[in-house]
Amino acid sequence: MRSGESVKNLAKKNKKFYVLMIVLVLIPWFLEAYDSELYFFASPYIISTLKISSAYIGLTASIYAIGIAVFSMVGGYLFDKISPKYTIVSAVGLFTIFTILTGYVSNGLELLIYRFLVGVGVGIFQPATAAFAGDLLNTTRALRIGANSVAFGVGLFIAPYVISPFLPKFSLPFLISGILSIISLALFFYFVPINYREEIREKIDLKKILNVNTIILSIAILSFGIALFAFLGYYSDYLLYGLNLSKSNATIIASMNGLGELVFLLPIALLSDKISRKISLLLSSTILTLSSIGLFIGYLGYLPMILLTIAWGAGYGGLIVSIISFSQDVVPDEVVGSVTGFMFLTFNIGAIFGAPIMGGLISSYGFEKAGLLAIALPNFLALLLSIIVRSKKIVQK
Repeated sequence: MRSGESVKNLAKKNKKFYVLMIVLVLIPWFLEAYDSELYFFASPYIISTLKISSAYIGLTASIYAIGIAVFSMVGGYLFDKISPKYTIVSAVGLFTIFTILTGYVSNGLELLIYRFLVGVGVGIFQPATAAFAGDLLNTTRALRIGANSVAFGVGLFIAPYVISPFLPKFSLPFLISGILSIISLALFFYFVPINYREEIREKIDLKKILNVNTIILSIAILSFGIALFAFLGYYSDYLLYGLNLSKSNATIIASMNGLGELVFLLPIALLSDKISRKISLLLSSTILTLSSIGLFIGYLGYLPMILLTIAWGAGYGGLIVSIISFSQDVVPDEVVGSVTGFMFLTFNIGAIFGAPIMGGLISSYGFEKAGLLAIALPNFLALLLSIIVRSKKIVQK
């Protein structure tokens, strides 16, 4: 729609335009969460419908994460080197095609291909949209990245309620995902200018991306990637088959993950912006560690499971926002997209292994011990790394 001025200049001059840009980059995060939670919640029924091995649950989670991991650096690099508009629209378009096809899958090979290509789309738009939001104004970047994650939490929260009435059928909820994606990319294409910033795009220097803080943060987010995909890949199975809860109770408890992120993420992001990235990171990783232990030491009752799942969602959202905004603070503006892509790359490398590790441990030790080893332990490692990362004062660049 606007082709002259850059996004950053227009956002500084026009508050309505600034708000519009933030809203438009929220939508892909909602779609990512909605699709992934649809799939993870419906995966036992998809496997049953296709009459394939339950090992496909772990395989599809891993291949989805591989798609994201491989293309995360691509998304961040393209943000820095070409128009974010075309990068994000192309990625959401790819996502749209294959989230729809997931609902109409007919065999195991198709399922693997479709989930990989959904992951490719997510891998490109995830760092691009995070960098887009985070770089509009440096002093409140956690709050804006946090808004993206709140949209992600909304997707996690509503997806189980959308798909649960249709199960064991699952096609229509994925079609809804595709329709919403088409609307999203049309709005983004129409309203977002081609140029994001006025600065001349320079050659990316790896030395500008890698420093002590970004390396520590990348290891912390890698560790959390293991925990997150172990959790997402098997939490509904744990509730349904490990704890033998009813489908309705399992649906409510699972949705609390998204609710926790939705309610508590922005306060944690505000803490990060106004007081300290390190404090918000320590708080988030502590909440994650303690709630992981509580969820997998045995069934503590319906209400405690709800509260612990809410806490898990709060810590999860806060940790992602704290690490991404922290990493953007400690590099020059011209590599904000690339460092964001690097963080998502390492996060998704961990995610590749999370579900298979959890699945293997469940086979050997059962759900509870597997949860402590594959979810609580990596979160504890992220907590230890949060302690040693160097705090940095937030400044306007």
